[in-house]
Amino acid sequence: MSPGDESKTSPQSAQVEKARNLLRRFGGLADGPKGEFAPGGAPLSRIAEDYGTPFYLYHAGMLADRVQRVREALGEGFEVSFSVKANPSLAVGQVIKDAGAGAEVASAGELAVAEAAGFDADDILFAGPAKTDDELRRAVRSGILAINVESLGEIDRLAAVAESEGKEAGVGLRLNPEAQLMGSGMRMGGTVGQFGLDQSDLAEAAERVKSYPQLKLKGIHVYTATQVFEADPLVEHCRNIAELALQAADAAGEPLQMVDFGGGFGVPYFEKDQEFELERFAEGFRETITPYKADERLAGARMIFELGRYLVADAGLYVTRAVDVKEVRGKTFVVTDGGMNHHLTATGNMGQVFRKPYPLLNLSRPEADPEEAEVAVAGPCCTPLDMFGTSLPLAETEVGDLIGVFYSGAYGYSASNLGFLSHPTPAEVMVRDGEAHLLRQGGRPEDVLAQQAGLPATSHGSSAAG
Repeated sequence: MSPGDESKTSPQSAQVEKARNLLRRFGGLADGPKGEFAPGGAPLSRIAEDYGTPFYLYHAGMLADRVQRVREALGEGFEVSFSVKANPSLAVGQVIKDAGAGAEVASAGELAVAEAAGFDADDILFAGPAKTDDELRRAVRSGILAINVESLGEIDRLAAVAESEGKEAGVGLRLNPEAQLMGSGMRMGGTVGQFGLDQSDLAEAAERVKSYPQLKLKGIHVYTATQVFEADPLVEHCRNIAELALQAADAAGEPLQMVDFGGGFGVPYFEKDQEFELERFAEGFRETITPYKADERLAGARMIFELGRYLVADAGLYVTRAVDVKEVRGKTFVVTDGGMNHHLTATGNMGQVFRKPYPLLNLSRPEADPEEAEVAVAGPCCTPLDMFGTSLPLAETEVGDLIGVFYSGAYGYSASNLGFLSHPTPAEVMVRDGEAHLLRQGGRPEDVLAQQAGLPATSHGSSAAG
């Protein structure tokens, strides 16, 4: 197809082009007669041989570049915080920390990852509903920047924990604003839901924090949506957050130290998705928020953007191997050794109403032209839901070929139902400076028995009832 022949453009060809663009960003093909895909300079076949399939592959350089690009776009005086939930890999956290970002965590486990990755306590925020007393205690002991509370009751519980620890705790008020952010893929605020304090509770929440000497109101946190692609509505949303911050400062009776604007920059997984216009957003954001920074109520406040998938999605690749290739009534099925058990989001099983395929390529034949969109790629699980796509433009595939699912750096390994059907878990690998580093060993079939205990044998030599 010629570049200008838009009449022949199809959703399938758009996804192939996305996959090939990402393949080039990963490092493209190695020099030599084989022309093998070599992400970060490490031949893919060697990684597969050394660590087995399936595996997740992360590119350290792409991770660092994305963080640096966002920081440069936002400019001086604005900070980036990594939402660890998107990928709680220790090595991913280390790369992102070294690139100059802070961390936002949503559990004690994520707090442990952030601390191990080297994030400074003063650069860590703890958000999320249903924080247990143990989690609050760990956060207080760590001395992090702020614990973003989600209810009036959580303020009381945090105060009790802080008093028992004999420490002061920084508090952020997570607010659910009255105004919705339109044009997003998933709304987490602006509606009736479980996240945050209602905007109408702002004054009472500030007074309650002030009533406890062991609590210090640091600022506010608003996160209302994810997968946002339209820059202008997001800029206006940030203006609304700045106005809320002024109200919070008035309620607190003193300037705020922190304003967490949330994030939600979109990742173009699907055929009609376009790249988020980072520079356009950043320009509008700076013009809008800079005057607020001159207000004495916000003059010293840290202005933070928390981003998860936008920082890591494109730097991850899920690699699985074709175990079987068969024809069923004229349709080709490629069956792989990994599927929804390892990559719930890419198989459309994480709440998607309309299941759409991620960009995907036969990495063993990266330059081969794809066939017509009649190929179905299925995983190893005993359910028809285990499909990467039912009409994919995939190059002719043989048993043993490596299939790559792009945009897999976010909500992959940790967001999947790894125990389903008791298949071994995938390895995690990172390429950096031309070398592949094993981050997490792939599982073994017998691992399913780990941490399990059977019943003791009966007097008849059997654990079963008679």
